[in-house]
Amino acid sequence: MERRASERLRSASIGLGRALLLALWASELVALLTGSATPAALARPLLLAYGAVALLQVGPASRRLTLGLALPAVVLALVEGRPALLLEGLDQALLYPAFLGTIALVRALAAAHPAVDRARQRAQALPREARALGFFLGGHAFGAVLTAGSFAVLAPLADARASGAERARLAAMALRGSCLAVLWSPFFVGMALVTRHLPELAIWRVTLLGLALSLLALLLTLATDARGAARFLAPALAALAPLLPPVGGAAAAIVLVASLSGLPSLAAVLLVTPPAAALWLVTRPRGTARAVASRTFELAGRLAEEMLLVGVVTVLGRVLAVSSLTKLLGGPLLAGHVPGWLLLGGLLASIVLLAILGLHPLATVAITMALLTEGAPPVTPLALAGLGLMGWALGTMLGSTSLSLLVARSAFELPARALSPGPNGRFVLLFGGLSVALLALLDGLGRPGAPTIV
Repeated sequence: MERRASERLRSASIGLGRALLLALWASELVALLTGSATPAALARPLLLAYGAVALLQVGPASRRLTLGLALPAVVLALVEGRPALLLEGLDQALLYPAFLGTIALVRALAAAHPAVDRARQRAQALPREARALGFFLGGHAFGAVLTAGSFAVLAPLADARASGAERARLAAMALRGSCLAVLWSPFFVGMALVTRHLPELAIWRVTLLGLALSLLALLLTLATDARGAARFLAPALAALAPLLPPVGGAAAAIVLVASLSGLPSLAAVLLVTPPAAALWLVTRPRGTARAVASRTFELAGRLAEEMLLVGVVTVLGRVLAVSSLTKLLGGPLLAGHVPGWLLLGGLLASIVLLAILGLHPLATVAITMALLTEGAPPVTPLALAGLGLMGWALGTMLGSTSLSLLVARSAFELPARALSPGPNGRFVLLFGGLSVALLALLDGLGRPGAPTIV
């Protein structure tokens, strides 16, 4: 009887949470379209209500993590005598329900898009020797839109008779490719979080840097975990070609709107995606729009954990960014006393190590970005954006609490710790070192008096 009542309470909380999230989504869109602050003012209590309802939906571990991050934010704001910082953090978090709702819409669209099914059928026809490469590229292409949902598409492509070691190898390649898509794809919370702290940095520059880093990751993968597969690169890319128009077109439209309008990339995602989705659905057979709307509605009820974490971390990041304690501890970093290459490498290593220990990069990247952008950044904005995105990509690839890692392990039916660290641990060491060198070079070239770069 008690269990049944608990299940009814949870079901009711999911329904109420979904309604609140959709209301927050609509409020943010109205605010962006009208430029009015009124919807945002009304949304603040809705966000607090959503947080309270979401706490009823998540498991004990997520609840403890949320409260464990919220408590220092409240205490520090009160100690500083600036409780208004908590409200400022809430206001900064108002964009995220709309963003996560938009990502739910994108995932629902992908499930109905024929290009996804065509790419999957072509990938199944790849030679066995090209499978590792195919899973890496497939994870990258599908992950650019589906994020962690890409593993549900890729896992069925693994041979049912494959050994556990082979399945783990393919899952590691899919996980690697998917996590690295955050380096350029606008459909990641990580990209939204990083770019909102650097409004002066054109999104096309971040996209070009991310694509260059992704190419470096591909070359490194071909040299290590997919040796001998270079000759299959063309067929593997051809298998994924059906995804290029929808994925590339959506990304290009968002970058174009953000660049021409001056809007943050997150706002551009919110404004471009729904109308683009509506235009595409008009051309589809009857019933497709209903199926997409139903799937979006269903997925919107599963965002409690992500929204809780991103909301509380945003508030904590705002408080930490301006606190006297943070300025005292981070003074040497902000004052430029630490060489750029050492700062970039040390912070990236810290983010990844803390992720392995269980602290999600959402928290560490948000705090790092908030700290380093409160005043004049100690490194150039492009290098700082690269640091944030690299921290997110590599941290979620290895992190013990990473949703991507957990979903990949479940989709490929692997035992606990099968993917951590494995081949991706070696990859992170190599790729992280090379990327820090590249970011340090960009930082040096981006200084006043240096040659102009992207």
